[in-house]
Amino acid sequence: MSDAGSILPLLQGAEALGRMRSREHAYRETSDRVLRFLGGRYSLFYKVSAERDGLHVHPLGWKIAGEDEDHWISADATLPSFDPAPLLADCHASESRCVTRCEAGDWIIAFAIGEPLAAQWLLEVHCGECPPPEMLQAVALFLDCFRNQQLQWAYANLDTLTHLLNRKTFEENFDQLIDQAARAQFECQRPIGPQELARPCWLGVIDIDHFKRVNDTYGHLFGDEVLLRIADLMRHNFRASDKLFRFGGEEFVVMIYHADDTFVGRIFDRFRRAVEAHQFPQIGQVTCSIGYTRIDPSRLPAELLGRADEALYFSKDNGRNLTSDYEDLVRRGLLKSHDGAAADHQAEADIFFD
Repeated sequence: MSDAGSILPLLQGAEALGRMRSREHAYRETSDRVLRFLGGRYSLFYKVSAERDGLHVHPLGWKIAGEDEDHWISADATLPSFDPAPLLADCHASESRCVTRCEAGDWIIAFAIGEPLAAQWLLEVHCGECPPPEMLQAVALFLDCFRNQQLQWAYANLDTLTHLLNRKTFEENFDQLIDQAARAQFECQRPIGPQELARPCWLGVIDIDHFKRVNDTYGHLFGDEVLLRIADLMRHNFRASDKLFRFGGEEFVVMIYHADDTFVGRIFDRFRRAVEAHQFPQIGQVTCSIGYTRIDPSRLPAELLGRADEALYFSKDNGRNLTSDYEDLVRRGLLKSHDGAAADHQAEADIFFD
C-alpha cells in the first residue's frame, strides 16, 4: 500500500484535473489516482442524481488495477452487480462522508463526493486491507478538487435548464465523433482487436412535436417542465458513453459511439417510445420525431448534419412521432442521396457551429 505521507500522486492528479476538458477523462483520472494511492484491486465510479422519486445511482465506469497497466471499463460494458445504494446511505450518515467495511476479507472503502446528504458522485474502492485514516482524509481532499473541477466544467459546458451538453461544446465533440468513426473503419479491417471499437458511430437529431403549441396553450413554465423531463428521459434511455446535447428551443442532438446498425435503431426508438408513454404534468402526452445517420468520416460535417436533418424532416412530414434512419430511407428510395452536395446543407449546419 502507498506510504501515507506520499500524497504527491494525488497533488499531481488534482493539477491534471484542472486541464481536462472531458468528463470521461476526469472520471478515469480520479479513479486511477485513488486506486493507486490506496493500493486497491479495483474501483467503481457512480453518478448520483436527485430525481422526483429519490436518489438514483448510475454506474460510470470500473477501474481494474493490473500488473502492467490499469484498465478502465465504461458503464456500457458489463459491470459487477454491486448495489451501491446501501453504501451511499452509509456515506450520507457518516460525518466524514466516507465508510469502510470488510466483507469476506475484502475491504470496501466508499466516498460520497458532494455536499452532506446531497452527494453527486460515489467512488467505491476494493482493497486487501483497510487504509489508515490519514490516507482516507487525503483522498477526501483530492475528491473535493475533483468536485470543484466538475462544477467549473458544468458551468462552462452544460445547458442551464436541462444540464445536457450545450451547443457550444458540439463542434469539439463532433470532431471526436468523426475520429472515432474513422477508427471504427480501421478496426473493421483488422483480423484481431476490440470488436466494440469496430462498430460505427451515429448522429441523431430529436425534435419535440408541436412544442410551440405547448408553450402557447400552457405557458412557458409547463414548456420548461417538458424540456426537463425530456432531458431526464434521454439520460435514462441512452447509454453513459452517448453525448446528449440541447441546442435551444425544442431541438436535441445525440452522438452515439460504436453501435451496430440494428442496435442503434433500437436505442433511438426506445427513447421515442419512452417519451410517447410518459405522462407530462397538465399536458398529458407529448411525442418527438427523430432522424439519424451513420457517421462516414470521409464526408464533410455539414453533409453529415444535413443527412440527420433530412431524416428528421422525413419523420415530421410523415405523421411525426417517428424514428427515421437516413441510410435506410435512401436504400428504400424514400430519400434521394445528395453525395457531393454538402454545400446545400451549409446553411443548416451553421446553426450547429455558430
